[in-house]
Amino acid sequence: MNKQHWQRVSPWALLYFVLHFAYRFIKDGIFNLLPIAVVFVTQVENKLFWGKIGALVAVVGLLLYSFAYYLNFRFCITDDHDILLNKGVFKKERLTLSFLRVQNVNVAEPFYFKPLGRVNCIFDAAGSVSQEVVLPGVSIAYAEGVREQVLTYKEAQQPIEQQASQDKQEQESQYRLKLSNTEVAKFGLMSNMAILALAALAPFMNMLFDFFEQAVINRLEAFYEQEVGLLVDAAALAVFSLLFMVVMIAVLLSVMMSLIRFYNYELYFQGGKFKRISGLLERHQLSVSLEKVQSIVIKQNPIARILQRYTIQCFQATSGVTTGAKSKQSLVMPVLKREQVNQMLQRIYPWLGQTEIDFKALQFKGVEQALLIKNLFFYAFIPSLLFAVFNYYILASHLFYSVVIVAVLSCLVYLSYKRYGYYFYHHQGRYYGIFRSGMLGVQYRVFELYKAQSTRGVSTHLMRRAGLKSLYIQLASGNVNLPYLKANVANEIIDFTLYQAESESRNWM
Repeated sequence: MNKQHWQRVSPWALLYFVLHFAYRFIKDGIFNLLPIAVVFVTQVENKLFWGKIGALVAVVGLLLYSFAYYLNFRFCITDDHDILLNKGVFKKERLTLSFLRVQNVNVAEPFYFKPLGRVNCIFDAAGSVSQEVVLPGVSIAYAEGVREQVLTYKEAQQPIEQQASQDKQEQESQYRLKLSNTEVAKFGLMSNMAILALAALAPFMNMLFDFFEQAVINRLEAFYEQEVGLLVDAAALAVFSLLFMVVMIAVLLSVMMSLIRFYNYELYFQGGKFKRISGLLERHQLSVSLEKVQSIVIKQNPIARILQRYTIQCFQATSGVTTGAKSKQSLVMPVLKREQVNQMLQRIYPWLGQTEIDFKALQFKGVEQALLIKNLFFYAFIPSLLFAVFNYYILASHLFYSVVIVAVLSCLVYLSYKRYGYYFYHHQGRYYGIFRSGMLGVQYRVFELYKAQSTRGVSTHLMRRAGLKSLYIQLASGNVNLPYLKANVANEIIDFTLYQAESESRNWM
């Protein structure tokens, strides 16, 4: 075995560890401490004193743990083309990552490292987040050198056919996409970050409402009584104003989060690879090879439809079973105009770029009507019936509201039913699947069939009696499902997909 030369990262990496573990605590641990926070707010009298003590203990503990983690952090790049990493404080870990399993070598430049000329070198593996290797606080030259070393080795191990394909791609002209920060801010309006911000505040809603009632609502009510008199209900107007302000604050937070993530967004495509650079607090550089893309998602929600914008996400391999992917291994093109979408598709799936994104040229096949009947019963009729009973016996209000509820829910169920669809396409000896879903918005997931990991059909007793099945296709980037197909159709899709996966010699990774 070759001699291993273990190295320690720069002392500046200690700053990364402190901020990294602080972020991890806020993201993962703070919700576990919510019961303690509630008890502290409601039961503890001298809140300021004990709050300072708690904050001091947390800061000291964070610094000590980060320093101990830094002392135990060692890495080694062997002659056998492996990356070895020793880390941990209470639980020691040894991680081995082969160059061949590295999907990307990304370089991130946090704002606190920029004056120092330091970066984080990130090795993304085709697996879980725990298999990701980060070398913090290394020099830019070292990060670029390691990236070149890994990519050169991977290219040398590729089959001759893939090398010839890449040589052909290298001759293509470079494409560049740059999004203005005004466009990036629109993604904050399109995304669900505002909803997530409100959800994070949900455990504190009672305390917040008590505070706002004393600090804001009473003052607003007095102001409205003085200004508008008896024209409107001052109390109701004050509550409405408060709710409006809360929503606006959530939207503002969503826009800010979008700008932090995609600030000065730049995307390059050349030689069969995407390279994205973006970020305000951390200039993150992500490289994605087109061959590594497992599937793409094209989506447009109601707000995006108003803004006439689309979002494309390219997923790489993950170990999860959901349709999402960890953010560092997925390439997001946040706010694209229709012509920009077509330009992207010309490089990912050229045949798909010819449909001009409205997909009218593709004749999608829908699901069976039994799905509509089932969803109407469970998601429209039963909730409306319960609301009607509550409305009649408890609220004693007009039944018109119950009629409105059943009408709205029925429309949403019908829209969801009509959105479901699938389409298969054959292009230059390759087979592709497009699965459509949505409700008020629409989402298309596109993938090459040979990249499917497994398929299965699921049916309940009633579905079997009706000759129906729900289809599930497992990809390395998540899963795709299509409910309520005819059993023979679902079986044909399963058999054909498995045939493509087993007969194709190309590497899906």
